[in-house]
Formats: sequence, C-alpha cells, structure tokens
Amino acid sequence: KGQAVAVAASGGKDSTVLAHLLVRLNRERGLGLRLALLAVDEGIWGYRDEALGVLKGVGVGLPLPLLLVSHREVFGWDLDDLGPAMGGRSHNADDVAETVLMNFLRGDVARLRRAANEASMGTTIGTSGATNEATTATKIPRATNEASGDAVATNEVALATNK
Repeated sequence: KGQAVAVAASGGKDSTVLAHLLVRLNRERGLGLRLALLAVDEGIWGYRDEALGVLKGVGVGLPLPLLLVSHREVFGWDLDDLGPAMGGRSHNADDVAETVLMNFLRGDVARLRRAANEASMGTTIGTSGATNEATTATKIPRATNEASGDAVATNEVALATNK
C-alpha cells in the first residue's frame, strides 16, 4: 500500500487498457497504489500531439494524473535533432531494440547475428508488427504533471509496462 506506480502510456490501446485494468484492480482489491500515467514526448514534430490529447482524456476519465517527460527537457535534444546529426539516414531504434529483444527471447541466434549486422550498417530492421509501448529510464530529473502544471519527481515511481 502507498506504492507509486506509473503506467508508461503511449495513448494506444495497449497502455490505455493496462491503465484501466490497474485502476480497476487497485479499487476492487484495495491495493492502495498511487497510480499515474507517464508519457514521453520524443520531440518528433506532429507525431505525439494526437496521442497526448488522447492520454489527457484517459487521465481525466480514470482519473489519473498525467506525467509528461520530454526528451528536450531531460537530454537537451529531441529526436527531430537527430536526423541531421546522423547525416539524414533513417534508423528506427525502437524497431531495432524490439527485434533484438524478440530474437533473444526466442533464442534465435541467426536472426540476432543478422540484426546486429544490419544495425551496424544503418539499415532498418523489420519487426513482426508488435508495438513497443513502453521504455523505462532511470534518474529522470523532472516531469510535468499535465493536470496542474506542477513539477513532480519521477524517480519515486516504479514503472509498470504492458510488456
């Protein structure tokens, strides 16, 4: 009881369902968790705006606070800054990470080797169509509570993911 749990939320159906289930379990089982939605604004122009709008609605409906962490705030750069820095080549790191993890869990050494070779050459690796809903990070210095605009410490929360 009293533990803080942040649901890493993208605005997609998986993380939204996870948030709904955790709220329901918390209420019906008397778990006493302090729940919040956690979203990351990667800084990709036109990509996150709609999903953040959906998340704000989910937060109001449940009701849960929405903690928004931006790459620019945490790291001093966003993903839109990386394109020119990488010479304009296209490489989706989430897809690469997901592919490596899936092949590792399957024990598929041949595909792991091929993925490593493709990643080192800068080509994009295809995935099975699954989505990478959540990424956890440690020592995030500051997040914004969208409901109040207040700064909140996120290093006090344990991240719950749908993976």
